[in-house]
Amino acid sequence: MTSQRMRKSVSEARFGIDELVDLGEPIEKLACTQNLRSMFHRVPSLGQIGLHRLESINKLSKNKTKYFGYLMILILLIVIGALFARVAFKRVRESKHMKLAQDIGAMEEPAASIASMNQEGKLAIVEALQAKDLTAFDVQLMSLRKYFKLSDISTFLIVVAPEDIAEVRRFVQSANSRHNNLFPFRIVEATSIVPELFFLTKHSESETAPYYKEHKFGYITRMIVKLAAAEWVSSDFYLALDADVLCVRPTSYQSLITEKGKANANFGPMAPQTAYQWKGAAQLLDTPESILTDDIVHGGVPSLYHRMGVHKLKTYLEIVYQQPWRYSLLRYLFGWSDYSLYYSFLKMAGLFEKYHVAKTEGVFRTKGVLAEGRIGTTGWKSWDLKTALASEPEGSFVHLHGLLDADKDDVSYRIKPLFESL
Repeated sequence: MTSQRMRKSVSEARFGIDELVDLGEPIEKLACTQNLRSMFHRVPSLGQIGLHRLESINKLSKNKTKYFGYLMILILLIVIGALFARVAFKRVRESKHMKLAQDIGAMEEPAASIASMNQEGKLAIVEALQAKDLTAFDVQLMSLRKYFKLSDISTFLIVVAPEDIAEVRRFVQSANSRHNNLFPFRIVEATSIVPELFFLTKHSESETAPYYKEHKFGYITRMIVKLAAAEWVSSDFYLALDADVLCVRPTSYQSLITEKGKANANFGPMAPQTAYQWKGAAQLLDTPESILTDDIVHGGVPSLYHRMGVHKLKTYLEIVYQQPWRYSLLRYLFGWSDYSLYYSFLKMAGLFEKYHVAKTEGVFRTKGVLAEGRIGTTGWKSWDLKTALASEPEGSFVHLHGLLDADKDDVSYRIKPLFESL
């Protein structure tokens, strides 16, 4: 009896009860090390309890790991399924929109009105103009006076920002008097063509776009004006100009509308710096990306538009978005342009060959110092402008980059003399 008590006291002295095991400790402290096993064996009752608890916890941990793995697999399958469903839904939606565009394209066009019949053999010119663009616009008029057959212009529609209307009107009237009133100008305030301008504020979604720099009458609004102009002209075709576009060779209705009522349209490989416009147009129209697989695009600045083709584009946008087409373009900004939107829709609807014929430089030039250079950059004053303006190359117009920001003296002494009337 005494020896048993001594062994017990020695055991308690060597291993305090607090040192043996704490069943409330995390599982990491209950790892089955050799020391713990020796402790459990020295105190049999505590050893059995601790080992049983340890086995239960290990079993539960393994089950948790297994269940967590099953949960992760289930989540992964749900995500993959959702992605496949989204792709399938997108394809179905795009297919429906392609069918819608083709149905709209097949709609019978109304009979020609008396007004449009009177404009046969003529085209309209449309331009969105601001007061800061008047120096470049003056050069443009000189180039048109020199090279364009003015009797082929049915209407020269100028759309002006409300804050610039008085100044622009005075300038246009004065300029037309210098040109013997040969231009059939019609000046319209922008809010008449795009009424949504009344509701634009500096916090509007459209003005937060990086390329929407000017208040209310910026880049986006001017592109909408080019499409909205179809409601304000009576000729079948109209030419959309910017103030920095110049006419550089003899041009007439016959040189632009060349094949049985089909207008020229520039075409060529998609340039990296403008690829966003075509991808944005495809997103806005919700058309399959296959429409851009050939990397061949049409149009540019300037472009010719068929009035009925633009009307059908507007009809498509209003059906898809269930709201006025102008508001759709002001709100859904995906980096589109007026010509990328127009020509992409024509390809969707199967109308391109009906209204247009593709030519490498059917409307404007894409090669040469005037088309590829920029006024104001280093070395531009050494350009051989007379050679660059030779009429031999195709392309009736050049988009002269930098003209809007050029110094007035440079414009007066280097560019205007090139367009003195014959």
